Parts: sequence; C-alpha cells; structure tokens
Amino acid sequence: MAKPKTIGSSLTVLLAHDLAKSQAYYRDVLGFDVTDWWAERDGLSGLALKLLQAASPEDVRPKAPARGQTIGVDIYAYVDTWAQLEALLAEFREKGAIIAQDIVTYPEGGPWKEFIVRDPDGYSMAFGGVDGRPGGRRSPVRPHIGAVWLTVRDLDRAVRRYAALLDLNVNPKDRQEGGWHLFKLENGTDLLLQAEAGRGDASDVSREERLLQSFTVYTDNIDAAYDFALSAGFEADGGIVRTPGEVSFRIRDEDNHTVIVVQSE
Repeated sequence: MAKPKTIGSSLTVLLAHDLAKSQAYYRDVLGFDVTDWWAERDGLSGLALKLLQAASPEDVRPKAPARGQTIGVDIYAYVDTWAQLEALLAEFREKGAIIAQDIVTYPEGGPWKEFIVRDPDGYSMAFGGVDGRPGGRRSPVRPHIGAVWLTVRDLDRAVRRYAALLDLNVNPKDRQEGGWHLFKLENGTDLLLQAEAGRGDASDVSREERLLQSFTVYTDNIDAAYDFALSAGFEADGGIVRTPGEVSFRIRDEDNHTVIVVQSE
C-alpha cells in the first residue's frame, strides 16, 4: 500500500489593498471557495491561496516580469487538457475577469498553451498546460480518483458518522436533491453518500457486494484512530494488524462498507 504524503497542500500568500474586495473577486469572478482561512479552487491541493490584508499599500508588490517576458506572473496553475483550459477562460470572461493575456500557444514543451488573468491588486495567475501527457496518453481515463460513492440506508445517520470519522463540517448546501450528500475533501476528492432507492431494504444487497465499496484513509496514531472510529459508531472488522512497515485496521459501517485505516511506519 502506498505511503501517504506528509504535505497535503501549500498556500501562496497574497497581500491585498482591500481584503474584502479581493475575497469577493476570487469568489464571484474566479469561482474560488473563499473562507477567512483560505481561497481555493478545486480543493487545497488544486489552486489554494491565503489572502491577507496588507499593512500598507507599499506592501502589495506583484512580481516583475522575468527576463524576456512582458508580464510578471505570481502563480502558475496547471490544467490537464486544452478543452478544460479554453472552458476556464470562457468562464472567466463571462464573469468579468481581468484578462492580462489571451491564450497563447508555445510550440516548445508540449506544445503548451496558457492565458493569464489579473486580480484587483495586480497579481497575475497563468493557467496553462499541454493537451494531456506529452507524447499522448495510452488511455483516455485520467489517473485520478475523483470520488468514493457509497449507498446507505439512513442518509442522515451516515452523514453524521462519516463527518465524525473524518472531522468534516456538515454543510446543508451539500445535500442534493435525489437523496445524496457530497463531502468535498481537502485533497480534491469527494465522498458521496447516497440514500438507497429502488432496491428495497439494504438486506437485499449481499455483504460481499457491499464489501466491494471500500476505501482507505491514513492516520499518524493507529491506536487513537481505532478507539475514535469505534466511538463514532463504526464496527471493528478484526483488530489492529501490524505488518513490517505498516499498521492497519478495518472498520465497517451499518451498511457493511469497509474503511481501511492505515499508519505507515
């Protein structure tokens, strides 16, 4: 099993002349999720910033252009495909973003396409990328697990239980029509809990089928995690298993979904 990353995300600090105005621009124009702690788009492992109020106007200093360039770039953001890149530019234009540079294609490095937007304080962000992996991908499926989807009998109870286990906030806006709840995790993935419908009672689904719906999370303290998971209402599926380089245990929820909790040593 892969060793978990130590650093989950990083945030670029930008000092603003008017913090409220900057936060509104990132939220309403650039589509960021903005809180008092950060501004992020596509999770903290996507494009994440820390917007702070400058002590004085002189402290707001966007980067100067590099040698041979005409625009200084403060942040580079990588986009997987050109279709996504062009859709992003269209979204920004529609919302009134400041476009410092339209899409430019550079033959070297891919080829590479990019455009640049600017915020009210003059900070510039370049969005660019090659069209998939250089040389072409063998598969059209990108190597990124975007979501774990679990069907549950009692949606409210499952939301409370997984929110407790993963220390997540329960936002009423994340409850969707059709009987499902979406948690957006910090690493850019999603946990979707859907109320079972059209299959009768959950006893109609075999335990073997439900055990296929499993996922892995990591911890730095396996004993504390074990006790905490049981206190959150999960059932232990055996005890803590210690193997060279790794310690883990399995828990099950009331719908027989399996969660594997791992501590690498």
